[in-house]
Amino acid sequence: MGWNDFWAEIFRVKHRRAIQGIQYYDRLVVDFCIRVMSIKKDHEILDIACGSGDQSIEFAKQGIKVTAFDISDTLIAVAKESARNSGVSVDFSVGDMRAMSFTQQFNAAVLLSHSFGFFNHEVNTKVLKDTFVALKKGGKLLLDLMNPYNLPRFQKTWTELEGGYLLSEPHLMDAPAGVLRGRPAVFVDTVDDRVVLMDEDALSNNDIRMYTALEIHAMLTEAGFKKVEFYGQNTLPRMQYSASSERMVVVATK
Repeated sequence: MGWNDFWAEIFRVKHRRAIQGIQYYDRLVVDFCIRVMSIKKDHEILDIACGSGDQSIEFAKQGIKVTAFDISDTLIAVAKESARNSGVSVDFSVGDMRAMSFTQQFNAAVLLSHSFGFFNHEVNTKVLKDTFVALKKGGKLLLDLMNPYNLPRFQKTWTELEGGYLLSEPHLMDAPAGVLRGRPAVFVDTVDDRVVLMDEDALSNNDIRMYTALEIHAMLTEAGFKKVEFYGQNTLPRMQYSASSERMVVVATK
């Protein structure tokens, strides 16, 4: 089955909610973003590829005006319901980061949970350039990425989720291409008594282009950003980025 038809909800909603402490983690990430990007309550932020909207909602709880979009209408429907249940207002919509048309509207923009690098180099660069246009002068962009020099140890895992069991195969690093290749996943649906496999559309959403700090810096400079900073984790305190860092967090200023 395809990404939006089935797997977006499995990975971005059901699997995510099964992670112990995920809500606390989201609050820590949002607090980090607010601090390092100097976001104020009268500011407007753009959450690109927001998924099911968990971090967008945390920003809104802090009194920040949030515009957020994702390519999956399934996830946006979940995000809107979650915002209503949380009693906050977020401008959620279905959208594609390859077709942004905002102009000098936002004080800040975020791409969290390694939501950057899904396309070829030219398109990835265009995403950064379009984000630059979307920001006001002095606006900041934050990219929360895996550290290419210290990738997690991916393993085959079985996870019990609502309605069944998810078998996740480990990712593989295609070093010559610089791409972290997603592997097929299987969901054993105990409600409808079936086994669900990924089709090509779902698999294509698993591949991520991995960039080094030097490459990201060059891309952001080409896009027009004047200052680029690197951190080694996406929670406070601010940690200097190194080859052994947990994450590679990039903050670029227009």
